Parts: sequence; structure tokens; C-alpha cells
Amino acid sequence: MNDRLIFVNQIGYDSDGKKFAYAVNAADLEFSVKTYPDRRTVFTGKFGGALKDRLACEDVSCADFSGLRTAGRFVIECGEIESVPFEIGKKIYRNIYHSLLNYFYLSRCGTEIHDRDFGHPACHTEKALVYGTSEFRDACGGWHDAGDYGRYIVAGAKTVMDLLLACGNSDSGFLCQDILAEVRFELEWMLRMQRGDGAVYHKISCFRFCGFIEPQDEHDPLVIAPVSTAATADFAAVSAYASSFYKESDPEFSAVLLSAALHAQEYLDSHGDELYRNPPEIKTGEYGDRNVSDERYFALCALFSVTGDSAYLDRIAEFRKSGISEGFGWGNVGAYGTELLLKSRHLVSGSPLAEDCRKSVTERALRLLEISQESSYGTALEKVFWGSNGAAADNAHILLLAYDITQNEDFRTAALKQLDYILGCNPLGICYVTGNGILCPTDTHHRPSVALGKEMPGMLAGGPSEGLADEVARRHLQGRAPLKSYIDRRGSYCTNEIAIYWNSPLVLLISRLALV
Repeated sequence: MNDRLIFVNQIGYDSDGKKFAYAVNAADLEFSVKTYPDRRTVFTGKFGGALKDRLACEDVSCADFSGLRTAGRFVIECGEIESVPFEIGKKIYRNIYHSLLNYFYLSRCGTEIHDRDFGHPACHTEKALVYGTSEFRDACGGWHDAGDYGRYIVAGAKTVMDLLLACGNSDSGFLCQDILAEVRFELEWMLRMQRGDGAVYHKISCFRFCGFIEPQDEHDPLVIAPVSTAATADFAAVSAYASSFYKESDPEFSAVLLSAALHAQEYLDSHGDELYRNPPEIKTGEYGDRNVSDERYFALCALFSVTGDSAYLDRIAEFRKSGISEGFGWGNVGAYGTELLLKSRHLVSGSPLAEDCRKSVTERALRLLEISQESSYGTALEKVFWGSNGAAADNAHILLLAYDITQNEDFRTAALKQLDYILGCNPLGICYVTGNGILCPTDTHHRPSVALGKEMPGMLAGGPSEGLADEVARRHLQGRAPLKSYIDRRGSYCTNEIAIYWNSPLVLLISRLALV
């Protein structure tokens, strides 16, 4: 054995849930779980056999201590090595859940933020130039997207969907109220990004990225980028679906959302694909997409789920015949449409369309399950790319959707392992959420944190990226195993940036696993 820690979920484990830990070169060795700090043995077992895959490049064994249901604080020991302390109990995810949600409030644009550490006056309040015109438009609001201060429709739409689905799965009324209040702030900005003919502008930002300054100190001119099919369709989908959440509490706002969604769909119906590329003068994030069939499908599914209008069904079926990839990323939103179909009371259970959706999701999830079961740390990642932590959470979403369909516990267990991986069961022993866990990122590529010299809590770092797309990563991570291709330095935007659409699936995952 070597001198590495036993890797555990640093936030902890639900008393009644599955519990896994990992160690290198520990195959078939005995371990003991001990109370902390008095170190009284409460559970013993053996590590399983070793797995060695391309992503970790070392022999990794798993310890299953699911039989321990006693609440408390513990460590795991095996020979001369041990884990960091961790908790077992109920509702122990409440703090990290609120931390993840509070990040969205702290990322609000165009309004004064009240916070002892990260409060600031309203930023980016001036009108923005609509690119290619002499028109200036009020597009104030929304969340800052990532480590920069741009606001992007496709990124925001994915984020809104994750949070709404988390709200829909939450059994806690006050948690849902918090989500809906935050989501409304983003939706109100998205409504300002809709043009009079129903089309939706792709994004608003400055012409280029600023330095590491606070948001209120960015004074370069704002520009609204051209409309795109992806933005218009995503807007139609999330506005339609969101309208159902506000129908009782604010019927007027609900009606505005649904009307805007229908207007956007009218534009989509009368226009061909408008694929977005950054104009030459705009150097901020592009969020370009070469295939927008999944966005069009998503919009139709959302409108059908809300209105029950069967006229949408034939067109939905045509998209499915041509092939829909079941994904939950900002660039592949097909699975959101499929999930809304499966949740829709208007879809006839047992119909060919319903069965096709179930089959498609289950097949995708079975592949992810296979990858997870063959992975040294239980991850369902085939490749470790930019934003791999967000991808791990998105994969867990697919696994949980398959669990809903099949009630196969293997899917739920695999989803839980994605959460474990993000929160400490990884070869670096890092809880990738800032301000949480024993070891977490402290130098993210995040302008407010760098400018203020302190890390904003509740942000999920992008995580390992074997592509090494920035100079800091190339200088320090060459030759590392993919799951170790991460560095906690602000200059490594490909491994250590943050994003609203990485936080949101983690909120959904914690909610779906009923950990709050």
C-alpha cells in the first residue's frame, strides 16, 4: 500500500443509503470504520478487488460499508492509512444544498447584492447595443454565466430546467420557494431578450472578456448578439415549462411566460435554422451549436406537456424518428424534452411514443451503468473533458430518469456514485464544491473571487480535463492520468472555472436522491 488517503464523500452519507469509499492498492484488505474523534470501531469489512482503467491509471478498490446506519462522525482505517472525517446521518446535505443555491443569488446581474463578503452595487445596468444595428435595448438581469460576466440564453435555459426539475422533485415547500424565486430572476431577463417577432437573442456581454475585476467595475460597452434557433427554442421550452410552476402563485406571470413561449414557437415554425457564430468583433463565449434539432424537439415537448395540444405530437414523433440523442448538456437538450414527455399527463401511457422514449432513455442509461461498473471510482465518464464534473452530474440525471422508468436500483446506485465522485471519492481526494468538505478548491477561475481575494462558496469547479486547453494546465498536468488532470489555479480555466449549468445539475442530483 502507499500513503494515500482512503477517499470518501466528504459531505457524508445518508443513514439508510449506500456508502462507498475507495483506496489505491488495497484489494482484499480489511478496513474498519471508527467513531471520530474517539476511534471506537463500529463496522469492519474488506475492500473489493482492484479495478484499473484508463481514467485513473492505478489499481483502485472499493469498500462498501452500507451496513453502517448509525448517525455520527467517523473515519475509515486500513493499515496505516485513513480517510478524512465524514458524517453519517439524515439531512446532512442541507448546508451544501443552500450553498449551491446561494451561488445563483450571488451571481445575479443588474441588481444590488446584499452579502457580507460578496455584496456589491448593481452592475451592468446600462442599455446594450443590438449587434448590427443602431438600436440600444434594456437587457438587464440574469445570472453571470461562469467565471466571466456574460449572460447566455442556452446556458441559462439548461440551468433553469435543472432547477425546475429539482423543485418538482423536492418534497420541501420552502426549498421549492427558494428555487422559484431564483429562477424567476433569470426568466425575467430571458423575457427581455425576446425580440418583437418572437425570436430570442443569443447572449449579452461586452465585446471581450474583462480582467479579474468585480462586476460593478466592468464598464466596457455591452452588446446583444444576434438571434439564434438554439436560443429561441430553449427559451420557448423553459418558458412554457416554467409557466406551470407559477400558475397558482402568480397567474399573470405564468400567462406571460406561456404567451412568450408560444410566440417563440411561431417564429421557429416560420424560420429555418439560424446557427449562431460569434461575429468577428465579439470575443466572449460563443455557445455555438451545429445541430439544433434537439432544441426544436425540446420546445415542442415542453409545449405539449403544458398545453396538451396533440398537434405537437406528430412533429415530436418525426424528430424521434430522425434520431434524438438523450443528453442533458447545454448543447444537447434532447433528454429534457424526453423527460417532459414521460412526465406529461397528456401522453398516453403505453403509446408507441411513450415506449420509444422509455426504451431510448433506458438504453442510454444502461451504457452509463456499464461504464460506471467498470470504472475504478464508479464514474460514468468515457472521456474527461472540459466541465467533466457537470457531465458527471448530468449522467446521474439520466441514470435517475432510467430508475424512474425501471425501478432498477442499480441505476440509482450508479447515480449516487457520481455524487460521491464529485464530493471526494476521486483520486485527488477533493470535494469539488468551494467552501465545502475538508479539501476543496480555493483559487477558481472566477472573477469576483479573485478580485476580492476570497473564494465564493457553493461553486462546482469544472474538474479534470484531459484536453489541457489552457497554458496553466499544459504546463503542470502533462502526463497525468485523466482523472488527475486538474489544478486549483485561477489561470486554468479548462479545469478550474465554474458555471451556472454545472451547479444546477448538482442541485438536481441532491434533490433527486432525497438528501435534503
